Amino acid sequence: MYELILAHIARHVTLDKQEQDAFCAALQHRKLRRRQYLLQEGDICRHDHFVIKGGLRQYEVDADGRENVMQFGFEDWWISDWYSMLTNTPTVYNIEALEDTEVLQIERIKLEQLFITMPKLERYMRIIMLNAFVALQRRVLFMQKPSAERYAEFLRRYAHVEQRVAQQHVASYLGITRETLSRLRSQMIKQRGEKL
Repeated sequence: MYELILAHIARHVTLDKQEQDAFCAALQHRKLRRRQYLLQEGDICRHDHFVIKGGLRQYEVDADGRENVMQFGFEDWWISDWYSMLTNTPTVYNIEALEDTEVLQIERIKLEQLFITMPKLERYMRIIMLNAFVALQRRVLFMQKPSAERYAEFLRRYAHVEQRVAQQHVASYLGITRETLSRLRSQMIKQRGEKL
């Protein structure tokens, strides 16, 4: 159960067996059914979550009742609301399982305690948070591109995800309507056919 998260950590830092055991002992395994919430708007986020199986979407609901997907989280990804977790304030996000999902979660307080005894783990989480910050900056630039470019980039970066996510969620992530997404998909299929 811990192989995936330990492999993820090993890509950034090396933990010895004792450190691995201490980290894994702090993790909680949680299963979610499709459409079950990991976090809901108004809750205070107290855990960081690593996806070991399945997929999630993180979204907020705007004043007009539209769902705006911020990110997806699939196997080998971290997902959480770090702002809520770090400031101890209610989240504006919902994190919902798109399919049956399993995560390993760690409480912020346990993570902070491990940082004291395991500086390498603190370095690892700093790398994860910096990568999340870079992803957020890329997302801002991404949303400024024309819709066709956004969709093409989505397919390049998340090709393995598209078939696992409902089209309405892909459209929301891209900031377009389902009709626009359908039109973009048709145009792309037509262009591929002309190139063959």
